[in-house]
Amino acid sequence: MQDAKLIIAIMYNKEGVYKKCKKCLTKEFGEIEKESNEYDFDRFTNYYEREMGKDLVKRFISFKERINKNKLAEIKLKTAEIEKKFLSGNKRMINLDPGYLTDKELVLASFKRGTNYKQSIGEGVYAHKVLGFKGKETITFWHTFPDYKVKENQRWFLDLIS
Repeated sequence: MQDAKLIIAIMYNKEGVYKKCKKCLTKEFGEIEKESNEYDFDRFTNYYEREMGKDLVKRFISFKERINKNKLAEIKLKTAEIEKKFLSGNKRMINLDPGYLTDKELVLASFKRGTNYKQSIGEGVYAHKVLGFKGKETITFWHTFPDYKVKENQRWFLDLIS
């Protein structure tokens, strides 16, 4: 059942790496439907600085082909393999967070276990509901990442489901 849009959040600090990674993603998941503008990710956290450096930017892409939500763990494992293609030393040069988008929710896949807000979906992968949607209203949660609380990013997701 093809019931959701595949979304991938991509974090990087080298445009060339992003472009090469995007080619890998289209080869794996098909044609890109929409791409957001990049935004300054460093203003939200320095969590990734040690591994990935400074001047991190992030953007979202959606794919034309719809996916079965039950394939999210498998997709997370595939994106982890793509990340490995872009290692420098033992450090990532790109961070890929796949998820699915429906008219009700945005759910991301993570290898990090949550306390009471993430659900195991197999293969060591957890589903994290980041945003909810009710019509044109976006619902955030205490565990919604700060950059997903930004109105411009929320509008980008709302535009995809309307």
